Amino acid sequence: TLRNLGVSLTGGAMEGIQSEFGEIYGVFCGAMEHIWVYSASDQPSFVYRRLLELAGAEQTVSESLGFACADAREAGAYLARWGEKETARSLGVENFYQEAVEKRDYTLGTVAAEQIRGLYGNTLNLSASQIDRQAECRLSYFLRYGMRAKERKEITVDPAEFGSFVHAVLENTARCIRDMGGFHQVSLEQTQELAHRFSEEYAAQRFSQLDSQRITYLFQRNLGELDMVIQELWQELSQAMVEPVEFELAFGGDGKLPPIAIPNGKINALLRGFVDRVDVWDTGVCRYFRVVDYKTGKKDFDYCDVFNGVGLQMLLYLFALRDSGGEVLGDKPVAAGVQYFPARAPYLPVEGRVDAQSAQAQRKPTWRRKGLLLEDESVLQAMEPGEDPQRMSYSIRKDGTLVGDLANREQLKLLREYVFQVLAGLVEDIASGNVEPNPYTRGTSHSACDFCPYGTVCHKEQVEGRRNYKTMTAQRFWEEIEKERNRHGR
Repeated sequence: TLRNLGVSLTGGAMEGIQSEFGEIYGVFCGAMEHIWVYSASDQPSFVYRRLLELAGAEQTVSESLGFACADAREAGAYLARWGEKETARSLGVENFYQEAVEKRDYTLGTVAAEQIRGLYGNTLNLSASQIDRQAECRLSYFLRYGMRAKERKEITVDPAEFGSFVHAVLENTARCIRDMGGFHQVSLEQTQELAHRFSEEYAAQRFSQLDSQRITYLFQRNLGELDMVIQELWQELSQAMVEPVEFELAFGGDGKLPPIAIPNGKINALLRGFVDRVDVWDTGVCRYFRVVDYKTGKKDFDYCDVFNGVGLQMLLYLFALRDSGGEVLGDKPVAAGVQYFPARAPYLPVEGRVDAQSAQAQRKPTWRRKGLLLEDESVLQAMEPGEDPQRMSYSIRKDGTLVGDLANREQLKLLREYVFQVLAGLVEDIASGNVEPNPYTRGTSHSACDFCPYGTVCHKEQVEGRRNYKTMTAQRFWEEIEKERNRHGR
């Protein structure tokens, strides 16, 4: 039936071999003067060995086209690759040769202002992922969000769906526990029972029509990981004085908060998005709040990334909440920092069998949260009581001083100015129409080109505007943004 509908089906290995021989026969029949056949390995193909047997011997030639082209256009494109213009003229494919050269040697420059507004409208609506894309490479942003060029993907269950699964379960579980009186009032067993219930509901809603052993296995494995994540979440919040108050808090759209305005000199710009969780510690005098993001992948707070405009999402939400979150957080909200919560159990490189207790002990250091927190001992103690913090991104020296990813109030104020300054620069770059590639690179550890689907468009091997940076220490980070403030006269 499929063949009658015109669907091409393979008839197995033998049919494939016959088809290949048919194509080879067609090439030989189409030759008018010469045919070159060559072997590029020590184990020549059957066709080569058979022809050698018929011809009697090999001959060495100085030049070779390499393969027989399917048509004149392909021949012109192939010759353009090697700059064989005279050969293209002699074969009568010079026009196709020239066409290929022009398409190969294009440059990417600037899009006119009216075309930019035609693509994005009078107001540029941004998300955190779009900001990161622009910060990593302006051409990648333009192709993805301006031209809406998308790579073809295989139809399959996206692994990111399992990240959404963990986010949904954590959100619903924490919200339910908040309504039950908080983590101090609910046991670990009750917390895990709730998590299992929400995970089953999620699976029934999203994957009820998918019936496969692999899907079943993945969910069973994720349930095991989920138990460890839920246990880590409960242990932190059952001991802490901070309490979750908001979940999936949205900026813009139908959310509780307005979109974040990005001041710049070229185009109206708004940032929309949402925060996974907001924790609050109410002292009676003020309300300290922390922005928490669940991460199923590896995520670190990287000073070099932040300095160059990558990974600003959490900081933007933190400062926007401080400026316009009074209706949600109450009077006198004070920013207490951002934190990435590992929403996936870390794997351990071990040899042989390891019992559960040893595995838990080895896994403990990997649960440490990443982020940037307010350098205030009382606030830090509210997040994790004790003299030896195991989860937060800082430590206490013997003399009582605090070290780690911390910022005092003046530094957070300085950082707010810098973040919005960088964001305004990224928006102005989009509005300028400049789409020349400028990929962001961090030595051999990170490159915006590694997984970019647009490599064939930008000729990444020839990109001149590549920005290659090295690791930046916290001290240098604060020094550099202080210089930026002085440079702009603030």
